Amino acid sequence: MTRPRPAIPALLLGLLVALAGCQGGGRPAEAGPDVTVSPLADCQGLTEPPAEAAPAVAGSGEPLPDLTLPCFTGGEPFRLADLRGPAVVNLWASWCAPCREELPALQRYADQMASRVQVLGVVTEDRPAAAAALATDLGVRFPALEDQPGRLQAEIGGMGLPVTLLVDAAGQLRYVHVTGALKQPELASLVAEHLGVPE
Repeated sequence: MTRPRPAIPALLLGLLVALAGCQGGGRPAEAGPDVTVSPLADCQGLTEPPAEAAPAVAGSGEPLPDLTLPCFTGGEPFRLADLRGPAVVNLWASWCAPCREELPALQRYADQMASRVQVLGVVTEDRPAAAAALATDLGVRFPALEDQPGRLQAEIGGMGLPVTLLVDAAGQLRYVHVTGALKQPELASLVAEHLGVPE
């Protein structure tokens, strides 16, 4: 008596079909390109001063570098020289440990001062997916620009991250902070001193 042989070709075919369905992360073949999901706000309104902005304080500053960078949320271009303050511009990246430390303080400051000071991030030399994941983890929501080549960092002297720029109501750069992670009280004190906006 001969035993029935298992249907090996049929089993192999079923296994290959199942494995083929796992390719490409399980995305359907008709799915479009990956889209970075981010909690960061869009860049609308950055060319208008905050609703309760104080006038520029006396003294001289220098113009922001005339760079155009894409907004992190959609790629629409934003000319940095068009930014109107008072504003805090923070250069950060997901791979920067002090950035991870100070980003929550920047978000708390942005929440508290929303009607008087703009807070803008510049994601610098980082992968969008990594930056978006960090922003999600830390609850960071203020708008950001994307600067993968690090052009702004190079324009202001090439110092290491994080870098925080204070910009007055006329769009003039008044102060550059480069000595490690800022705490919220220190940031508030610097903004009061250099931009004339008390907490």
